[in-house]
Amino acid sequence: MTTQEDVNIESYTEYALGMLIFLTRIFTRIMLVGFRGLYWDDLFTVVAIAFWTTDLVILQYIGVYGSSVGQTFETAAQLTDAQVESLRVGDKLTFASWNCYICLIWSMKAVVLFYYDRMTLNLWQNKLAKWIRLGTLLTFTIAFLFQYCLCTPIQNAWQVKPYPGDKCVFRRENYILYPILSIISDLGIMAIPLPLLWQVKIPLSRKLILGFLFSSGIFIIIATLLRTVYSLRSILDLLVATQWATREYLVTAFVVSAPAIKPLFSRRLWGLKGSTQTGSGDRYGSGGSGLRSGKGSKAHSHSVVVESQTNGGSGSASGSGKAFEMPSRGWPSRKGNNPKMIRLPSEASQEHIVQYSDEEAGIYVTETFTVSSEERKQANK
Repeated sequence: MTTQEDVNIESYTEYALGMLIFLTRIFTRIMLVGFRGLYWDDLFTVVAIAFWTTDLVILQYIGVYGSSVGQTFETAAQLTDAQVESLRVGDKLTFASWNCYICLIWSMKAVVLFYYDRMTLNLWQNKLAKWIRLGTLLTFTIAFLFQYCLCTPIQNAWQVKPYPGDKCVFRRENYILYPILSIISDLGIMAIPLPLLWQVKIPLSRKLILGFLFSSGIFIIIATLLRTVYSLRSILDLLVATQWATREYLVTAFVVSAPAIKPLFSRRLWGLKGSTQTGSGDRYGSGGSGLRSGKGSKAHSHSVVVESQTNGGSGSASGSGKAFEMPSRGWPSRKGNNPKMIRLPSEASQEHIVQYSDEEAGIYVTETFTVSSEERKQANK
């Protein structure tokens, strides 16, 4: 039988591992883009840390004060005033723990959602990512409202004597609705990056690695289902639900952080920043190769490859294209320091996308533009 000490040991161990994962993610991002390059996914990582820490503290105090889980109308009527007061505090903490669970799980979904928002910048998948963010926000709102509407008036959630009923104490419906909403969100999130893999031109081995990273949300779904099944099977034992909740936290933390941590194992991050994929590309206004990495300057920029037409050709690369550095997502800079936005021709194409790199997110997005001779003449004027 599961004891409070066993749950405490496992909870602290999994919390330590989760914090190590989150802090490694933050460290990797700072190494890549600096503090100014951090984005909303990094902020939600900090939010997740805060809610996990709060929930861990709450669960420890629930072990001290107890809860009404396991009580009946008869046993509740026999409780002393001191026992009632202790359980009332424990029930309030249990209600707060449910709030932390919802906020923590959905804040980790926000981490990966905004990560994909950066990765799909200027691609059609970015619109899909925005719709899925709205859908995930909707599932979060439903979950949060259900938490407060399941047992009304709200004071019944921590009423001990007389016994308020199983709906307010066990909250069995929570174990059913929340996994459904969570899995729907996870499936939507997994649908964002997978279309990129159909278009990417990389070795099959790397494509499989990226496919594994982007479809690893299936492990979150499995952890959610296991938590649901074991919690419902042991509905009278709050320790079982606590145990499986922390396991779900750890699995989710690893899955949402893994893609952002991957660049930490790149040789370029540790001193080989000078090597680029296609040679020494020059910035806008100079000649050079058609691809350049922005990592060396602590900026997550998209490299835009401009290919000139030769003799009225069909747009094949001439080998003398120019690289335009395009700003990517990050915190807004101070007024007057914003990078210039380059106006690009309306014939711009985003069909040739996704070239693999070990630098940022495992996928390096390039865009190919065809500049006609007339446009070059007008530009020279």
